[in-house]
Amino acid sequence: MTPLPEISALLDIDEKELHDDVNTPGNPARRAFLKGYADTALKLRKQNLELVDAGSPAADEACRGYLRRMIRDIDL
Repeated sequence: MTPLPEISALLDIDEKELHDDVNTPGNPARRAFLKGYADTALKLRKQNLELVDAGSPAADEACRGYLRRMIRDIDL
């Protein structure tokens, strides 16, 4: 399940309308959703880096995956 049904329930707005707004480039709802997504992803990555420093092999692999995706996304 995507977070959109939960977000629409919390904001008390129509789920279909939120879905359409989030999928419309330039829409303020899309910008807000992407900002929240990016903020959450950053927090998770920081937490994984802390776990890597503590010696977690799973966190190390997750961070390596982030790096592989970043490099793939910029075509290096």
